[in-house]
Amino acid sequence: MPTPRHLQNAPITEAIIDFRVKARPDLRAEDFAGVKDQLSNRLPKLEEMRGLQATFQVLKGKGQPPLVQDLGLQGYFFKSQDEKVIAQFRIDGFTLNRLRPYTSWEDIFPQAMELWRLYLRVAKPVAVIRPAVRYINHIPLPPGTDKFENYLRAAPAIPPELPQYVSSFLTRVTIHNPEDHVAAHVTQALQPTTDVQRLTIILDIDAYKEAELSVEDPAIERTFMQLRAFKNMIFFNSLTDQALRQFE
Repeated sequence: MPTPRHLQNAPITEAIIDFRVKARPDLRAEDFAGVKDQLSNRLPKLEEMRGLQATFQVLKGKGQPPLVQDLGLQGYFFKSQDEKVIAQFRIDGFTLNRLRPYTSWEDIFPQAMELWRLYLRVAKPVAVIRPAVRYINHIPLPPGTDKFENYLRAAPAIPPELPQYVSSFLTRVTIHNPEDHVAAHVTQALQPTTDVQRLTIILDIDAYKEAELSVEDPAIERTFMQLRAFKNMIFFNSLTDQALRQFE
């Protein structure tokens, strides 16, 4: 098993800290508009978040065009000038996205908690129902790589009787940790490309906890620490030392 350690050049392309909530019945997305002035220095760019719902019908064996319903304004994206940091204020929760280049947990988590407290003052949700930490990693492979097991400890296996050239794959498992009552969706995929000399593996880890927590419960912050530890455990146990060395 590779030793967990700090990676100077971590392959993280997006880090996500997410609070899914049970909203109070009278909350309107427009209520978040007033946050703009408080975020104008850090997150000056504002975009509306609108929802659409498509319904597909089959009548007498024939497919019909989807019925698209406009669900209206759902919230706002507040973005930094370079659009590397995005705060989502939505009816169903708050999310902080940090795009590449990734800084550190010690940098982004306090930002997330500060913005979460601002969200609380406006939204006043009933409860937090799904805290989550999601990290999306891109693992570049050397030209000519044909043995994914040199980089992934759970690489897809092809029966030896079949041709061994693989142009794409996608695996997804959900792992539960009963000790901390947390779980994670773990997705591994070979990024589609027309250049066989530039292969990249996507390792997407979405660690979460499904529980109804009071918005003022100190356990929320402890839960995020557990989710981060679980995410790190999965990351370092998913890759080989050969894969990890390129990020040190």
